[in-house]
Amino acid sequence: MKQWTTSPAWRGLAAAWAVVWLAGCVTVSHTTERSRLVGSLWWVSAEEAARPVEEWRHDLDELQALGMELIVLNGPFVGRKPAPGEIDPMRAFFEEANRRGLRLYVDTLAVANWWTLDDPKDEIARARKRIDDVAAHYGRYRSFEGWYIPYETYVSWDAQAKLVRDLYREVSAYCKRVTPNKPTMISPFFILDKEGYLGDFRWAAPPEYQAFWTDVLKEASIDIVALQDSGEHLAFYTIEERAPFFEAMKAACDAAGATLWANVETGELNIRSYEDYVGRFGAKTHVNDPATTPFWHGVPAAKLRDKLRFTRQYTPTAITWGYREFIRPSLGPLALDLYLDYYMTLVKGKRPFGS
Repeated sequence: MKQWTTSPAWRGLAAAWAVVWLAGCVTVSHTTERSRLVGSLWWVSAEEAARPVEEWRHDLDELQALGMELIVLNGPFVGRKPAPGEIDPMRAFFEEANRRGLRLYVDTLAVANWWTLDDPKDEIARARKRIDDVAAHYGRYRSFEGWYIPYETYVSWDAQAKLVRDLYREVSAYCKRVTPNKPTMISPFFILDKEGYLGDFRWAAPPEYQAFWTDVLKEASIDIVALQDSGEHLAFYTIEERAPFFEAMKAACDAAGATLWANVETGELNIRSYEDYVGRFGAKTHVNDPATTPFWHGVPAAKLRDKLRFTRQYTPTAITWGYREFIRPSLGPLALDLYLDYYMTLVKGKRPFGS
């Protein structure tokens, strides 16, 4: 955990709280020129799930100061069974979200390597129990708005395509059975590496991508598709490369009656080209390989602005992955500096105190 006892860090923390204070005096920019960033995915660690609500408040203040009002809670520690005599600390979190007007989506979870399953029966049974447990724990809270179904995928073929359709159909249907009025959200991705530099992946052109997702969405009870905007998260990907896949997913959503959002990611691999990638990590190295860890960074604010302008062609609404990992001020001075740049980009106002 970062220490904030040194003078420069303390000044940085003070600047972060200046941002929070200013948020009460400054109007968040809801320009029609770009998608509005309404929320963030948040992987809840075991430590975060157990911490008192007072220790959440700084994070929530800072998130809301950027105009965000929605959190997708990921991970198995939300909804875990408390120890005998223990009160679930996340109940206080949901109460705090009620007070703040925050909207929460809860992860239905997924078994490890779910895409390799021969039979989805056990995974569907696990997901149903998870949905029952979460609804029992948090169903009474106004802040519990909906479900996140985390089978993040691209395009599948043959038996694996049937597996994907079965999982989305059955898990989303059970969400609706237990909580008929709560929306369901998914966040698929697309692949831009058609030459296979990053792995031996079968590549689908946008028309095939559109056809696959049209079939999936027509069979499932999916309300929101938050399309990941970054391919394999490489910094050199261009807006022009992303556009055909957004067009394809927008068409699939329209055909199936789903709503398209964007997952405008705020973390990326700082790589200049495929050749740069192969030179650093070797051919066929997956982007989530530990070797890539030192090269991840937060997306610059100007690039975030451009990405939100791009996604506005397809949707007025965006969430993000990467805020918790790279932007939230409690990570340290570099994150704080980027957070303040985001504040200037997303909120009408000046950077506080020349920080």
